[in-house]
Amino acid sequence: MLYFLLFYFGIYGGMHLYFLYKCQQACGPEGWRLVVLLLFLLLMLNGPILVRYLERQGAILPATILAWVSYIWMAALLWFLFLGLVRDAWNAVVRLAALAAPGAYSLVIPPRPAFIVILIAIGAAAAWGVVEGRSLRTERVSIETDRLPAGTEPITIAQISDVHIGLIEGRKRIDQVMEIIYRENPDILLSTGDLVDGNVPHTDHLADVFALYRPPLGKFAVTGNHEFYAGLTGSLQFHEDAGFEVLRGTSVEAGPIRISGVDDPAGSRTGETVYTDEGAALAMGDREKFTVLLKHQPLVREQSPGLFQLQLSGHTHKGQIFPFNIPVRMRYRYDAGLFDLPNGSRIYTSRGTGTWGPPLRVLSPPEVTIFTIKGTGAHRP
Repeated sequence: MLYFLLFYFGIYGGMHLYFLYKCQQACGPEGWRLVVLLLFLLLMLNGPILVRYLERQGAILPATILAWVSYIWMAALLWFLFLGLVRDAWNAVVRLAALAAPGAYSLVIPPRPAFIVILIAIGAAAAWGVVEGRSLRTERVSIETDRLPAGTEPITIAQISDVHIGLIEGRKRIDQVMEIIYRENPDILLSTGDLVDGNVPHTDHLADVFALYRPPLGKFAVTGNHEFYAGLTGSLQFHEDAGFEVLRGTSVEAGPIRISGVDDPAGSRTGETVYTDEGAALAMGDREKFTVLLKHQPLVREQSPGLFQLQLSGHTHKGQIFPFNIPVRMRYRYDAGLFDLPNGSRIYTSRGTGTWGPPLRVLSPPEVTIFTIKGTGAHRP
């Protein structure tokens, strides 16, 4: 915890100091305006910590209001840092060029216009981010396989991931999700982790909304890192109340489909026992069936392709807000969408169904994914 706090206040505090410095350069607030600015920045710096404290104390309304303000501010500050550093780099290059060609100095971008333009750009991005973050899409993927018995009707599977039910993602998001689920009427409903977030008890009533839908071949889920952060016992109870069977290093058969699932390894950092041995999970049940592997993070174990036909993952949010899709793409090869793997396997990584932290999405709309698994008619002996 000490290292986390040092990292948090060191990095996030530095970002606030950068904003304060640029604000002073551009506007030079003094007197009561400076006091108000400093108090606001101090509140925003401590906002995410205060949100969790208020949530644990049961002060849900103030925690929710502070969450919306402080998390949107977090996104705005990240954008400000990015755009501010781009402007700083441009001015540095121009000043170097001006040593050889003094006329180039006229291209230096002054502090005040830059500050105003950046704030306008951030405001527009935030407004769009709220709209895109609430615009839940239905993505469709069709897969053909020779692992379904001849004459089997196509199987439809719905995947939700990273809903992050908590202070920000609540009943409205779940109603959006279930509207799609009821319309598509899938045979199987799957959750690939981070269904819940934060303090589970104040959201436990929302499990009833999921529980009303009973697909003919079942509902299955795996843990994500936030199931452990929120408290594993409460998270598992939420899944049970919602009608999901949580697969923790095991496999089940859902009609002609085999579904395997493992815990997210991040859970080990919380002191909980985790079940991450996908090799053992994939060895269970009928290996000739079309196999779906549920794994929160889109990481592919070298030995696993060929043991499953489709891995479903989430976690990345595809960066959630531009330009953070760039480092996410660098970290995760299979950051979003459908990818081919060796030995006839595939992986699909969801952009996520909700939001985490800032309730915004830019160039990464949330999704519910509908898979149609079709037999080729040439069933493997």
